[in-house]
Amino acid sequence: MPDIKMSPEEAAQKLDRLLPRFAEAAQEQDGSRFLQWRLVGDVGTPAERDRIYEAALPKVVELASDVFGNFVVQKIFERGTEEQQQGIVDKIQGGIFKLATDKYGCRVVQKMLEMLSPESQERLVSELEGKVIDCIENMHGNHVVQIMVKVMHPTSVDFIIKDVASNADKMAAHQYGCRVIQRLLERCPTDQLAPLVGRLLSGIDKLATDRHGNYVAQCILEHGNTEDKKRIIDTICKSFVHYAKNKVSSNVVEKCFSVSTIGEDAAELAEERDQLYQIVLKSTGGGDSPLRTLVNDKFGNYTVQSIIKYSRGKDREALKQKIQDMEPDLRTQTGKHIIACMKKVEAEGSGPGQGEES
Repeated sequence: MPDIKMSPEEAAQKLDRLLPRFAEAAQEQDGSRFLQWRLVGDVGTPAERDRIYEAALPKVVELASDVFGNFVVQKIFERGTEEQQQGIVDKIQGGIFKLATDKYGCRVVQKMLEMLSPESQERLVSELEGKVIDCIENMHGNHVVQIMVKVMHPTSVDFIIKDVASNADKMAAHQYGCRVIQRLLERCPTDQLAPLVGRLLSGIDKLATDRHGNYVAQCILEHGNTEDKKRIIDTICKSFVHYAKNKVSSNVVEKCFSVSTIGEDAAELAEERDQLYQIVLKSTGGGDSPLRTLVNDKFGNYTVQSIIKYSRGKDREALKQKIQDMEPDLRTQTGKHIIACMKKVEAEGSGPGQGEES
């Protein structure tokens, strides 16, 4: 907020000059900065706030979508009384979708959602029902949907969950849709999301290797229920090397080791964790073992570093022995990273959140 040097008398005189041409002034950089300044904390008086509100209300929709005017509307809303806030909501009702998908209007809608009561939030976004996917696919509207999920009660975003679930595969692979799904997974109870997560898991093999969908897979591993996590880990185990060598799904593989070692469901995922390490450590009669295949791979080597990081007890000892046996083949740049990681973990002890093997 600008630190404008002006006496109270000068400020009052300038405000008197601006109010008759309020909409024009609010859309000018200097006028916008001045009006915002008068609406900050105790800089301006309640009387000034009321005068600014009355001048802004007839043009609030126009101002909300203006490069400078939107900041004035946000400040009016922040400083306004509950009655004044409701007056702005009433004024823009019927134009929420247009504002939500506007470069500047979306900021005003987000500010309103952050400050309104639950009942007023629901009233504000009611006209977005049936338009959720259009909002999500919009570079501005998706931020509004994310804020809705973040600040509204989970039961109030059922209509978002329903629409996203009906388009689950499309949304998970969408650059904005994947973000909305992540916010839902972070915020809403797992039973409420069951239809959505069920549809996502039915295509988890493709989701894990998608440049946007892999973040959704990781988020399910972080916030899903235990059975959801087991299902993803089982899928990864079936084609472990394939996923570990892929640029994006290697991150999902690393997440599998993390959640099954130090995640909140780690105890329930002990069997899945053992399965992961058995795959990594197994020896094959012919050809390369999974570990040997991954250590010098440009993406797989990061997976191996995570495997080392989350290893413990007999698994760590077995890893250490296999890496020592492979040391002549680890003279590449990636191989050197593996050796350095092993030494670092050994020096640090049992690793993050890991105690003695039970």
